[in-house]
Amino acid sequence: MAMMLLTKPEEVMLVQFHEQKGDRVGARPGDFLPASYFRRTESDTEGVEFDGVMDRLVAHHLVERDGDRDGYVLTREGYDYLYTREGGRRITEE
Repeated sequence: MAMMLLTKPEEVMLVQFHEQKGDRVGARPGDFLPASYFRRTESDTEGVEFDGVMDRLVAHHLVERDGDRDGYVLTREGYDYLYTREGGRRITEE
């Protein structure tokens, strides 16, 4: 599998699954975060353009939109991007 390269805004949003509520809790496939969490990240992160970022993460199959709960679910591909050598980023869980 070729390494996928994400833009800075895409990485900022994907890493939110890892850094829920500011804590480094780690993420698992199937983890859910509400859309409001990502909107808060947008407003707290100055100087970064986030238009269309979540749609692109969905298109990359890194997250899935959960319309019933108004949020996003981390996919296996998103987990692999965050934590394995097959992704463009490797976060070690401690």
